[in-house]
Amino acid sequence: MNKNERKITVGCLFAAIGGFCKAFQQHGATVLWANEKDRFAAETFRLNFPDIRYIEKPVEELSVHGDRLPPVDVLTAGFPCQAFSIAGEKRGFDDPRGLLFLHIIRIVREFGQNKPKILLLENVKNLKAHDKGRTFKRIQTEIQRAGYWFSDANARILNTADYTDIPQNRERVFMVAMSQSHFPANTFVFPDKASPGKLRSVWSFLDLQTKPADTFYFTPESQYYELFRQEIEKGGRNHIYQLRRSYVRKNMSNMCFTLMANMGEGGHNQPVIRDRWGIRKLTPRECARLQGYEDAWFKIPASLSNTQIYKQIGNSVTVPLVARLAERIVQHIQSLSGKSGV
Repeated sequence: MNKNERKITVGCLFAAIGGFCKAFQQHGATVLWANEKDRFAAETFRLNFPDIRYIEKPVEELSVHGDRLPPVDVLTAGFPCQAFSIAGEKRGFDDPRGLLFLHIIRIVREFGQNKPKILLLENVKNLKAHDKGRTFKRIQTEIQRAGYWFSDANARILNTADYTDIPQNRERVFMVAMSQSHFPANTFVFPDKASPGKLRSVWSFLDLQTKPADTFYFTPESQYYELFRQEIEKGGRNHIYQLRRSYVRKNMSNMCFTLMANMGEGGHNQPVIRDRWGIRKLTPRECARLQGYEDAWFKIPASLSNTQIYKQIGNSVTVPLVARLAERIVQHIQSLSGKSGV
């Protein structure tokens, strides 16, 4: 950014532990405020982003005027996915969590003529197909009515492993809407996939030279120990495994399975390896690395349980993937410099 370009500003709804915030900061943007209702996520966020105003309340109670939210160039929102997820009941807008999307639109409208120039939204892959496409059509209509360019081409399913060097199979739909008041045409183009062979080894993200705490290991008395032992004996220890319901599966792609919010609740959906000391779960720190939360800057609150940290990591976005989108978005807004209305 040259000295004549003003800072791009960002506001984050459903900010959780700050994945969107960090991604935009990495491309020179300034995050003015963030909103989240989860008190445990708030603790992690404030530890890592002490200079960002963090409004801890449900989005339904948030208002531009009541909370004195300054206008921003970019509004991000990784809104709750349970209403649309294959893993859930898929009730969509019949689920109160699905209706939270409409509060994003409400807040956008409350900014009036100062509404964000670009919206960046994220949800589960199934959102586009939910209810035979009718849910996504409703989302599309609401965004367009709010004054944004938003067609099918503005929503794309991106896999972490395709767009970064992080070997996690994580597909999410990302949506980018551009204000018709600022952009004469719908010109956003998603980034290209990373070059083949860029993926790092999944083992480079793990602590294999030092033994984690005993709590991460399955003992022979553990409910799932024998299931893992038998499968690892057959499949080899050079893979990551995962318990799904009543069976153990092996990752065939030398990657990590999708990190999920419920992976801290018992042994299900949690990545498992065999190291030199035994069969164990990946630690919260290892999972954080596989979401792009680097040791150099990401702090884990000592006061929170592992269950809470796993949930936060599983609920998060992959930071380097969002950073690639942030780079494009920042460039689009910078291209407006010198034009009226900026």
